[in-house]
Amino acid sequence: MTLFPHVDELIAETVPPLSGEICPVVASSGRVASQPLLARVPQPGYDQATRDGFAVGAGGDSVADGRRFRIDGEAPAGDTRRRVVAAGQACRIMTGGMVPDGAKRVVPQEDCVVEDGMVLVSARGLARNTTFIAGKGSQIAEGEVLVDQGSILQPEQSALLASCGHTGIEVSRRPRVGFFCTGSELVETADQVVPGLKLSSNRYLLEGLIRQFLAEPQYLGIVPDQAGDLDRLLAKITTASLDAVISTGGMGPGKYDLLEDAFRRAGGEVVSHSLAMRPGASTLVGRLGRAVFFGLPGPPGAVRTLMNELVGPALLQLQGVREYQPVAVRARLTDRVELRRAEVLHIKPGVLSMAARGMAVRLAGRLETPSCFVLFPPGQEVYPADSEVEVHLAWSPEVARLFRG
Repeated sequence: MTLFPHVDELIAETVPPLSGEICPVVASSGRVASQPLLARVPQPGYDQATRDGFAVGAGGDSVADGRRFRIDGEAPAGDTRRRVVAAGQACRIMTGGMVPDGAKRVVPQEDCVVEDGMVLVSARGLARNTTFIAGKGSQIAEGEVLVDQGSILQPEQSALLASCGHTGIEVSRRPRVGFFCTGSELVETADQVVPGLKLSSNRYLLEGLIRQFLAEPQYLGIVPDQAGDLDRLLAKITTASLDAVISTGGMGPGKYDLLEDAFRRAGGEVVSHSLAMRPGASTLVGRLGRAVFFGLPGPPGAVRTLMNELVGPALLQLQGVREYQPVAVRARLTDRVELRRAEVLHIKPGVLSMAARGMAVRLAGRLETPSCFVLFPPGQEVYPADSEVEVHLAWSPEVARLFRG
């Protein structure tokens, strides 16, 4: 269940679905299928041997403990010539070789003895339950659904699609996501930092996270805490070909928190300007021009959390991903957790691990990369160790695949 139904509705009702585009199968891993993808050719594409041995026809001369067949030709893997074996004949064949017409089975070479142009096939070899022939289309039929619409393609699926006749497939266009950071104290690089200024770390954080959610970042720069600078940038955004825009900072009741007023002056439609959660109490969600707009708080920890819980799922939804919400699991706290204010939902970065009783979670340390986000619903200030809590996994295509299949 989504934490932010108003955001889902905003995207579903007011944002046109992203158009599809043709992508070479070799470059399709990590793209989203915009329609069901069917097998154009069956697998295997011909009757093929699954073992080295002999393809034998009907009959054969009865001998003690088996039958004898006259050897007629050879079918190595990669040979495209059509062959025929008549009754009483056998054709030497290799794994992957095309089975001759008229062959009833492939007998593994360990069940065969060759002498004087003949092959003696043991009774055991003729009595095996399997024929060691993979019939045309026995693994994948022509027209079978290989990938469902809304699936994030994995490397194995790209290989499967290529094997089944695809060279290019239709995928959702990657969302173009503009982002900027507000703050007169921010600079672009470490060599610009002097007392009173600090690095805009959100610039680097968002560049990676936007890509992680399968979108294309477009950096719009640092904007000082000046109304005129904000107005000029937002005016450009209203006519830009962006699907989403993310800003950091400038949200709140402070003297220099100017984003919301500038957003409204630019003609932005505000859907929400606060969330009943921490972090996120000062978060703007709306639409500016043709883009969904997310005005996030400035602290990088808040940005990371809100990207996992709010913005990232919205970017996946834009692409038509079927299951775009964070993966939720239950885990037990390894340590006691105290909250300062219990009237709203708290979401805190955590580290998940396996324990004897199942999944365990603790809050992430100051310099740790979170593997999950722990939800603490309103109404409770203290969570003792061993309390069971809901955990949202830090999103990645691999995590989604592992837990959703």
